[in-house]
Amino acid sequence: MNENIPRSPLSDLQAAWADGLKEEVRRSAIAFVTIWLLFFAACAFVPSLRTALADMMFSTLRGMNLSDAEGRISVLALFLNNLEAVAFIMLYGLLPFIQLPALALGVNAMMLGVMAAWYAAEGISPLAYLAALLPHGVLELPALFLAFGTGLYICGQLTRRCRKDQSARSVWACMSLASQVLLSVLVPLLLVAAFVEAYVTPAVAALFL
Repeated sequence: MNENIPRSPLSDLQAAWADGLKEEVRRSAIAFVTIWLLFFAACAFVPSLRTALADMMFSTLRGMNLSDAEGRISVLALFLNNLEAVAFIMLYGLLPFIQLPALALGVNAMMLGVMAAWYAAEGISPLAYLAALLPHGVLELPALFLAFGTGLYICGQLTRRCRKDQSARSVWACMSLASQVLLSVLVPLLLVAAFVEAYVTPAVAALFL
């Protein structure tokens, strides 16, 4: 890939997609689901681990202040929280060699696995778990996978740069790509997902609880 970045943001994103971003997104999705299942299994068979991780997770969620005193989710707070999360996931990729986006991937996948094990331990139907996740998850999860993949792709590009590979993207080109992904794809996905999570997911989940 040469350093001449296409003028159109979408053409730049398409070029990155063909250059390896697609593969990073695919690997991120596979790794996410694998870690999700591993933590579900581990927490299902080790109650003390499930209790410790669930307590930590619920404490973290309460500290985010995403809902009001009556438990109603704030669309704006949820959107901004998720937007900040995906932005940082991609920015982590600016540190070459370390692959910090993989750590964020593991933490998010762990949380879903712990939640699934907690639902099962409480005797709550698996359908309730899916109902509490899928309405907004069909938008939020692809956004996460794209953010993880972009962060890892950027990390790979800058690692190659550090190794004197001039065909890899520069820091500026990587930041430009992250901005394009954020504005053209992630913002619309997360905005719709926030509305769905605030208004649709609770109604759907209530049918199974």
